[in-house]
Amino acid sequence: MKETPARPRRRTRWIIAILVIAAVVGAGVAIAVLNRPGAADEPPFTLATPLSFRPVLEAKDGPSCASSDLSTEGGSVCYRLGEGMTVRQARQMRAKKLPDSGQWVVVITLLPADGAAFGELSGRVAGQPFPRDQLAMVVDGVVESAPTVTEAITDGVVQISGVGFTQQETTDFVRRFKP
Repeated sequence: MKETPARPRRRTRWIIAILVIAAVVGAGVAIAVLNRPGAADEPPFTLATPLSFRPVLEAKDGPSCASSDLSTEGGSVCYRLGEGMTVRQARQMRAKKLPDSGQWVVVITLLPADGAAFGELSGRVAGQPFPRDQLAMVVDGVVESAPTVTEAITDGVVQISGVGFTQQETTDFVRRFKP
């Protein structure tokens, strides 16, 4: 009687070897994806120009502001502002296109202490009657924007959006702060 060769065993070994190789490669890819650098891994950088966030107490239309008020660049609105906070360092600042709306925004990842302070400040402003529900962004003594805050922003990531922000405008805004 003739014995049949042990082919099924050999085939099983090859299948096991291929599965082990696939598992090792898959694990390597998973580790690479999970360990990719993110904003939390980036060293902080010092903003070329400090960025202040201050609560709006009052807003008036008109080109003539009181000496204690700040205006927009064109001078069309005068703001009386409360005490706020100034950001001098950040983990990340970038222009980003939102996938759902296609709108361009500026995303700032704050350092933990600034993130906590911003969470407290935005929580204080959120839900107030207009214009006290606005948080002015002040750069070099000029109110760049005063968006309405609808809820506390406690994750340390500030997203600045504006009606009709273009890629160029958001990129230019970011460049002003990068060293």
